Amino acid sequence: MKKKGIIGLSIPTLIIILCLSMTLPAFAHLEPDVNSFWATTTPTINGIMAGGEWTDAATRTFTLYMRSRADGTLMKTLDGKLWVKNNWNTLYFAIQIYNDDYEATDFLNLWNGLAILFEDNHDGALAVGDQGEGVTTWVGSPFFLYNDLYYTGASWSADFYAGKVNDGSLAWSHTNPVQGNIGDWTFEMAIPLAGTDGDAYDFALANLPKTVGFKVWFQEPGKGTDGVYPDDPATPINIQETLNASTFGTLIIHPLYYLTIQTTAGGTTSPVPGVYAYGYGTVVPVTAIPDPGYNLDHWELDTVNVGTANPYSVTMNQNHTLKAFFAKLPGGPVGGVSFSLKQTGRAISLPLLACYGAVFAVFGVTARKLRRRKT
Repeated sequence: MKKKGIIGLSIPTLIIILCLSMTLPAFAHLEPDVNSFWATTTPTINGIMAGGEWTDAATRTFTLYMRSRADGTLMKTLDGKLWVKNNWNTLYFAIQIYNDDYEATDFLNLWNGLAILFEDNHDGALAVGDQGEGVTTWVGSPFFLYNDLYYTGASWSADFYAGKVNDGSLAWSHTNPVQGNIGDWTFEMAIPLAGTDGDAYDFALANLPKTVGFKVWFQEPGKGTDGVYPDDPATPINIQETLNASTFGTLIIHPLYYLTIQTTAGGTTSPVPGVYAYGYGTVVPVTAIPDPGYNLDHWELDTVNVGTANPYSVTMNQNHTLKAFFAKLPGGPVGGVSFSLKQTGRAISLPLLACYGAVFAVFGVTARKLRRRKT
């Protein structure tokens, strides 16, 4: 009976494992959310990542699986890295792709190019007014002028011909710009979150945070290959993923977040109580400083008791309110008057001192009476 039970349990288990083994690879390359950090510095969009320009950005390393446009055959892999940050007006991207050969424009448009595609409400479906891309390459290529964010309903290039005004900026460089030589690509982009021309093609963000779909698309038309990130290997040809928003990654464009620090009576904090602005992910330690005769009773973060750790660190992933609650120490002043005499660390009050005096007086009188009787 036990053997039958084990066999009966094993078969469903094996079926589940088999199903998982068949379905999990389809998601093997899909990635966690990318959180755009707050831009404390404004980068110069010139295709060169100068020191300090991107240190405040969120980063993500990735691999491009360069597949044939014709049949999806994997031709090679390329390593890459992206940087992303934003302020209220602009989304900044920098992308580097390593160890790839340089291909310049020729009369057959054998050019390499990079696009960042956006799906602005990230509902998994591309629709009219719901697509977008920022594309960079060099003079002579079909996409050279399409260097801003675009929403289209039919094709990626429709907006340019519809009168899109270019109010973004893009630039690129290669470390070994000689035809066929191996080197590293650098692409930099500034993409308007709210366009200066007032047209309908820019991101129209009234409020942050904003969640959008995104995909990095690196193209080598001369070789007939494409690579995308995030990559869904369930889609056999990479270029098909650019038209399928369900394969897009998640980009969260964060604002500055505000930390409000408050206290009850009996102490202060460092930083002092007030309102402070921080970028996404910043860890802010706050120290409670009790007044004499008080201690830290507990903290409340957004009205929830979070204990007595001091300092207490707040991770800024949204607006937060942190409040320090102070309490009087036990054995504190009685009647508002006390001496500086100490007994086990506590002040002796006047009533208590009078009580001690009365006890000693009684003992003194009793002792004198006993001595008289003996004599």
